[in-house]
Amino acid sequence: MRSFLFVILFACSISPVFASERILALAPHICETLYAIGAEKDIVGGVSYCDYPEAAKSLPRIGAYNRINVEAAMLLKPTIAIVLNLQTPGVEKLRALGVKIVSSYPLTVNEVLLDIRKLGDMTGHQHQAKQVADDMQKRLDTLKQRISGQPTPVFYEIWSDPLLTAGNNTFIHDVLKQIGLKNVFGSVALEAPRVNIESVIQAKPKLIIIPSEKRDVSARSAYWKKWLGDDIAIVTVNPDLVHRPGPRLLDGMEALVKQMEDLNL
Repeated sequence: MRSFLFVILFACSISPVFASERILALAPHICETLYAIGAEKDIVGGVSYCDYPEAAKSLPRIGAYNRINVEAAMLLKPTIAIVLNLQTPGVEKLRALGVKIVSSYPLTVNEVLLDIRKLGDMTGHQHQAKQVADDMQKRLDTLKQRISGQPTPVFYEIWSDPLLTAGNNTFIHDVLKQIGLKNVFGSVALEAPRVNIESVIQAKPKLIIIPSEKRDVSARSAYWKKWLGDDIAIVTVNPDLVHRPGPRLLDGMEALVKQMEDLNL
């Protein structure tokens, strides 16, 4: 009888929130984080570009980062939707239908670590989330020890046509700052300002960072050397590693710093 009562009391001590959540992961970094902290079994749906880890590719798709198919989402009987942008069309409709809305929109590297812990608390995977965040913090601390000297002026090519870069108070801006770089358009109060080649020349960057997504990096390198000279330093990065504020962020930051060290920057 005592054993039976113990089982009942133990079961009741487990929060029903953690036991019954059905989560919509409505951005790639959210999906990656939930997998990294061991909460993948709680995910019932994702959006386009939720492609890491490999298992995430099999999740039902209920929209993209900029629009949610509410009807398809509700067929999955979600209890929580974790979203990047609260203004995304469909989010308020989900809220009105009884789905709890949680925002995950880190704007700094530090906020990424806090966000991982927050999602761990929410899903009942506090221990795993703490391990992930603590490991990332240790790697970040080690990385910063490799950085010295004055910040190197950098132009970050978010997109090439039109030419877009990172402005102030953005995630990419903070990533650059954390690894000892000075964003030459860091004073612009826009998330992704459109610039022209003349303004880039005037800003005098010493380094160009080209994400490898959907562009010919060799052609882009030749373009920048044409305008800024053969001495301009150019590195590339997998955008999934530095554009997504999630658990693979330090992989991207370490890759950038390694390339900078190879160029003696």
